[in-house]
Amino acid sequence: MSEKIIPEHIDPFRYAEQSLGLDGTLKIADMQRLSANVLRNDDTVKVHLQFGVDEQRITYLTGHLETTLTLQCQRCMEPFIYEIMSDFVLGIVNTLDEANALPERYEPALASEGNLALRELIEDEIILNLPIIPRHEPEDCKVKLPLADSGWEQGKGENPFHVLKSLKHKRG
Repeated sequence: MSEKIIPEHIDPFRYAEQSLGLDGTLKIADMQRLSANVLRNDDTVKVHLQFGVDEQRITYLTGHLETTLTLQCQRCMEPFIYEIMSDFVLGIVNTLDEANALPERYEPALASEGNLALRELIEDEIILNLPIIPRHEPEDCKVKLPLADSGWEQGKGENPFHVLKSLKHKRG
C-alpha cells in the first residue's frame, strides 16, 4: 500500500471547520532548503496533521512528523543517521497582528491568501529540529577528541589558579 502524498497547499480554514486530518509522506528531495543539509535526499517524512477550531475560535493545526536523515558529521566528515520525531501545535492566522494576539500555546502559521503552504511548514519544523552542529556521539565518532585520551578530567590535577593565590600571599 502506497503512502498518500501531502498536498503542497491547502485551505486550512476549510479543513479546520470540518475537523479534517491528513496522513501521508513527503520526499526530502522536494524540500530545497533541507535537502542542502543532508547527504541523502531520497529519504521521506511521515506526517500526521489534524485541523480544528478551539473554544476561542482560533483555527489550529496539530501535527506529528517522523523522519530519519543522513547527515554529515562535522568532526569526522562521515555520514551518520539522525532521527527526528516532533509534535507541534500551530495557530493559523492571516496577519501579523493576529499572530501577535495568539495564546502562548500556539506558534503562528501565516496563511497567505487563504492558503497554507504545508510542505514549507513541515520543512521548517524539520529544520528547527536539526542539530546546530551535526556530529556523532564522541564514542561513535572516528575522530577522537584530544582531551578524551589524555587522562585529564576536570577537578583532578593542580588548580590552574594556584599561581594567583601565591602572588596574593606575597603582596600581603
